[in-house]
Amino acid sequence: MKRIAILGSTGSIGTQALDVVMQHSDAFSVSVLTAQSNADLLVEQALQFNPSHVVIGDEQKYAFVKEA
Repeated sequence: MKRIAILGSTGSIGTQALDVVMQHSDAFSVSVLTAQSNADLLVEQALQFNPSHVVIGDEQKYAFVKEA
């Protein structure tokens, strides 16, 4: 199984990459998710894919993501 990082997971390409991961969950697992400011979607993705690391670029949303 390949462990992957999705940089910009809440953007168009990132969400499409996560769709591929879901379709091939036997081949890929998500280790890292990052986003700049879409904290709500990032938290949703983190709960779904259970990565070991989650990064939000917007410092004002850090507490929200950490708490979730």
